[in-house]
Amino acid sequence: MKRTQEDKPIDREPMREPMRPALKMKHKPNWESLDPTMTAGMDRFHINPERIPEGMSALWVTDSCLGQPQTHRRSVFEAGGWTPVHGEDFDGLFDGEFMPKGAQGEIKLESSVLMMRPIELTEQAKLQDKKEALNKVRGIEDHLTGESALRSNKITKSYEKIMIPER
Repeated sequence: MKRTQEDKPIDREPMREPMRPALKMKHKPNWESLDPTMTAGMDRFHINPERIPEGMSALWVTDSCLGQPQTHRRSVFEAGGWTPVHGEDFDGLFDGEFMPKGAQGEIKLESSVLMMRPIELTEQAKLQDKKEALNKVRGIEDHLTGESALRSNKITKSYEKIMIPER
């Protein structure tokens, strides 16, 4: 088979890196050692369970919604033992992780505040929630299968003759 002019590959210059102007910055550019896999799809609210102090549980609690303080909602959590975490708490374990390093006050991210409480309280609360849920289900089951429900939930059948039109 004879090659025509159209079949020959096009001669091109090899691709080269785009040139960047020399930048003068106070800090060393952090993109030089950037690992793109570290930030892709990252959950900003994720707390590595291994970093939570032993015997504690952590929770992000809504502090405000659309700029409006959620004081009642937050007070419910505080009444349940949840306590706001500050950057210097736990020997500065979370200082600089969710807020700038050395920031004063509670650790906040967007409109939520980081709170912690002893894990025993969290386990007790989970057991209580489970008991309440089971009691609700039992109450509904009792209502549906109880004597009064059986009297009113009877299915009756009847047969009536219907006329089928002839064609």
